Amino acid sequence: MADKYASFPQATRDWLATRSPEELAAFDASVEFGNQEMLAEVQRKLPERLRFGGEFGLPSALGYGKDADSRAQIRGYLTPELGFPTIMGGYARSPRGLGLIPEELEERRAQGKVHSAFDDPLIEFISSAPDYDASTGSKGISVFQPTGRNSMERAYNTAEGFADQQGGRQSQADTISHELTHRFFDSPAFLDFLEETGYNQGKPLTGGQEHNFIGSAAPIDEDVFAAPTVRKIRQKHYSELLDRFREWLTPEREEKYGIRMPIRSTSPEYPSTLDKIIDFIRGR
Repeated sequence: MADKYASFPQATRDWLATRSPEELAAFDASVEFGNQEMLAEVQRKLPERLRFGGEFGLPSALGYGKDADSRAQIRGYLTPELGFPTIMGGYARSPRGLGLIPEELEERRAQGKVHSAFDDPLIEFISSAPDYDASTGSKGISVFQPTGRNSMERAYNTAEGFADQQGGRQSQADTISHELTHRFFDSPAFLDFLEETGYNQGKPLTGGQEHNFIGSAAPIDEDVFAAPTVRKIRQKHYSELLDRFREWLTPEREEKYGIRMPIRSTSPEYPSTLDKIIDFIRGR
């Protein structure tokens, strides 16, 4: 079977091996439609500012990808023996995004210096773990898939999510947006932007820098959040960074990197921003 079916259960792969090219094309179309519907539901659950057309939605939109060939690999996992996990999602950065060459990363892996929380045997991927991401040279995105076993899991699957001890709000939609943003920071376009403009001295952002930016726009519980002033400062810097990236991303660069910019949100109109987001996801 083709590598693109590697994530499916063996029984499904065996069945696909018996299908005609026309039937495989129909199967691929149904999978793509399911992916689009999933992202449309994620968008519905996000605050307007984090949706693809929102003020801080550009990174997740570009991290998601323009079409099936550049689309982010998003794999769900369960924790049947652990209950609610301590890590709700993850993205493994590429060697370049880590400031390394591939050989250096492989050497560190061989020395046992590279570890992943998703190597835990108590974590079970629904199909398979993310593998090679051709767009970035890394692996794909992992996200916890709640099954509704308890009130926290049920809350996690809602738009509101649940409040954590620091005043943040955790939801699956926000986790997916969060990890797509990491993929954007690891993209060839963003890394070239850093090198060409000298932002951050031309070096990839550290994990801490990425989380400071992402966290500054993430949903919070206003009554509990402990550092609103720091959040506002980081959010201002994040907004300025995205504005600089938009200015750098000329039509020629959009074509070079295979990027389609999402339509920015404006005053309510028809079709609505959500309609446009869904059209963006579906590649219209």
